[in-house]
Amino acid sequence: IVATLFPQYDFAKQIGGNKVDVTLLLTPGTETHTYEPTPQDIINVNNSDLFIYTGAYMEPWSDKIASSIDSDTVILDSSKNINLIPSEHSEEDEDHEEHESESHHHEYDPHIWLNPQNAIGMVNNITNELCNIDPENTSYYKENAKNYIVQLNLLDTDIENTIKKSSKKNISFGGTFAYMYFIKRYNLEYISAYESCGEDTEPSASNVKKVIDYMKQNDIHVIFYQELSSGKIADAIAAETGATKLVFHTIHNASQKEINNGETYISLMRKNLENLEKALN
Repeated sequence: IVATLFPQYDFAKQIGGNKVDVTLLLTPGTETHTYEPTPQDIINVNNSDLFIYTGAYMEPWSDKIASSIDSDTVILDSSKNINLIPSEHSEEDEDHEEHESESHHHEYDPHIWLNPQNAIGMVNNITNELCNIDPENTSYYKENAKNYIVQLNLLDTDIENTIKKSSKKNISFGGTFAYMYFIKRYNLEYISAYESCGEDTEPSASNVKKVIDYMKQNDIHVIFYQELSSGKIADAIAAETGATKLVFHTIHNASQKEINNGETYISLMRKNLENLEKALN
């Protein structure tokens, strides 16, 4: 199996266990949106039984890979049957199209896995495809998936309970923004210096000021930023507000150290939960 991003890489490993060999297409620490597949990547996908990607809105370069496959590799869009949230940029006028392309904006927000219920949908999609490809191990895959979904539901419940007992519901982001599925799942209120996931466009001074003012008005003492990024805007906001700067993992990818340490989707989401608890109290 070749998987484009860390969530489906990890899901495939959890479901497939010792019956599968899973490769992460992106090298650890690589920025997702600007990634360009190499000829070797295309060869590796061609030699695989299953190629898993998130969907056209997350990896525009996945089409290039899919169209290059001339083997019997099965291609799975893991966002199948999952309701997508329209991007805030989907209604911008045509004058901004070029800018949107440069900033990696999408018609729909593609970061589906940050809602654990969507992660369960992805797990079901992967499980079904594995059972189709390797029917003799169907019961093995289904049992692994069932056990893993129990863990995902527990994660979801723990996040819900933490938020319910918290005194605040407001959080602030000083880094690139990919968290709408998480925000909507748990009915949080937020402000962000960035309007989207692409860090190639700096936020305006007025946007940064809005975050600073919002944090002061709502007594917020944590500013979040995205992993694998510089966090310089969050640094500036922290300096102005006295807030603590903490990572909120988007889980697009993981660092080599995290992969070596055996980090998983659930372990990274639980780190998010720890930092969220600090922010809400």
